[in-house]
Amino acid sequence: MRVFAAAAVLSLMGAGLAHAAGSFNPGSGDLGFTLMAGYDASYLDYEERDMNGAVLDRDYGYLNGLYGEARFEGRIVWTRLTADRSWTNNATYDGALLDGTPSKFSTRERISLYEGDIGAKVLNAGTSTLAPYLGVGRRIWWRGADILPDYIEKYSWYFGAIGLNYVWRVGRLTVGADIAVHIPFNMRMTTNKAGLFDETTFKLKKRVGFEARLPFTYNIYRRLASPDKIFIFMTPYYQYWPIGASAPMALTGDVAPREVDYEPDSRTDLYGADMGLGVNF
Repeated sequence: MRVFAAAAVLSLMGAGLAHAAGSFNPGSGDLGFTLMAGYDASYLDYEERDMNGAVLDRDYGYLNGLYGEARFEGRIVWTRLTADRSWTNNATYDGALLDGTPSKFSTRERISLYEGDIGAKVLNAGTSTLAPYLGVGRRIWWRGADILPDYIEKYSWYFGAIGLNYVWRVGRLTVGADIAVHIPFNMRMTTNKAGLFDETTFKLKKRVGFEARLPFTYNIYRRLASPDKIFIFMTPYYQYWPIGASAPMALTGDVAPREVDYEPDSRTDLYGADMGLGVNF
């Protein structure tokens, strides 16, 4: 609430100063509301390691997805809401069966990511805008399918974001950079191993991750005597999500005997690009 209040005060102060001066430098020029929607292409590379650092298993493969963004930019305040959903039925699992036998097969992946950010424009110089921001988000990942030897693991957590957004406009083109640190909390993995055991939740140790994005936009239409415009966009990105090992948990069930298991250290590298159509009005 303090961040929202401070941003509102800064916005009012900026508006008052601009009115008093009779002019305002819009920087990159994307004032008002912006809506964006399109396709997300990505490549997942996930790896688990045991307590000695040896690789236990990997998931890797290409994902298809959908991306949406709603943004508002005032003279000082900068806000953004994003939603991303990616999936595939043809990722590769390379590891071992429950009994330790080496195995390699196709598997499913479903990833959802939601985030809301708010920041303040600390720089509007020439055709450039720089805005540090804070955000909150949620990530949910359904790994696998409930058809043995595969089984579903649901990873989920919330996270805080501390980021910096920069945009530079050259004619119809904008080029940007967006870098953020992700601080997760309430990290969990839930599974019942395809019904072999009762549903069990492993509490994961948090590790700080990050994301880097390089957004490009190009105006394809702008109405005369109006700031309204339509543009195409492409945003290459990279996400890094590390996970710390959980404490050992006892698994119980009627189908399989009792056993003790844990969720190991892991890391996820996600390389991708969002692309589509946007409108600013």
